[in-house]
Amino acid sequence: MKTIEELFLPIDALEQEQRRTGEMIEEFEEERGYFVHKFLKIKNELFSENKTIIIRKHRRFAHYPLHSHQFMEFNYMLKGRSKQIVNGEEVILEEKQVLLLDSNSQHELYPLGENDLLINFLFKTSDINLSAFKRIDSEHIGLTYDFLMNTVLSKDYYENHLLLDLKDNQEIQDTFEQMIREFYFDKRLCNEVLNAFSQVLFLQLSRVYHAQLSHIYGTNSSTSNVLLILRRIEENAKDISLQELAAELGYNRNYLSNLIKKETGKNFKQLVIEQRLHEAHHLLLTTNISIDTICEYVGFTNRTQFYKKFNELFNASPQNVRSMR
Repeated sequence: MKTIEELFLPIDALEQEQRRTGEMIEEFEEERGYFVHKFLKIKNELFSENKTIIIRKHRRFAHYPLHSHQFMEFNYMLKGRSKQIVNGEEVILEEKQVLLLDSNSQHELYPLGENDLLINFLFKTSDINLSAFKRIDSEHIGLTYDFLMNTVLSKDYYENHLLLDLKDNQEIQDTFEQMIREFYFDKRLCNEVLNAFSQVLFLQLSRVYHAQLSHIYGTNSSTSNVLLILRRIEENAKDISLQELAAELGYNRNYLSNLIKKETGKNFKQLVIEQRLHEAHHLLLTTNISIDTICEYVGFTNRTQFYKKFNELFNASPQNVRSMR
């Protein structure tokens, strides 16, 4: 059986012509409008009546002009690299990275070389966009997500593209490959299987997104320091102490306490309690462990305090959360 790279590396006739001329060859109806309006608006009509997902290799050797689309698009860099402009910002997509593009984002691509393989995943769906994608699993994700959403990113903040690194996530690479094989070999129930895979893919990518929050948004030293502190609390909320954290990070205990309060608006103890509650919320939804055991496991010695704090944070009792499964 051919590998995915072996499937896509051969240069087809259209790519040969693009390499010869250096100019894009139109592939579907919407592209013809470019030469009149100098801007492409690719609409949902691109999808056939029974297809909600399209997967295709981005043709090499020619510049793809500025465009937008009505659907969500993932650019998966299978091999090599791709230089792109997304909403006026230059993006370099490296091998085994994926660029998530919301509908209506403006996008153009520089020519790919012979050994560059960029795979486009197009999703005709109104149920998922980047805002909804980032909220998947957010209720029990932890302190870094809360901090970024409530402090760094204002309520008016809108993001229409997102770059994720998948080099260390073989399971997501495998999901992309399975979807490609399903689409290109057109098996029975192909569309149904692809839709099921897409739900798995969104969940897997959301997990990566939340794991990479510090890297994605830690663009200044102040934010990076706070995210590092919050990550440490997330990783060891059951046993962590302010003294130990200060020693690990090389801070004076009082300085660290004041820094946490200044940057998050909460003290160290409050953050630890919140993280324990996030972990309890997750366990309630994903396990059959008794509520009393969960309470003790995440670090609460006082059951009354656990129930009170849980209600305050989630506006629901542990029993109510468990019943949502």
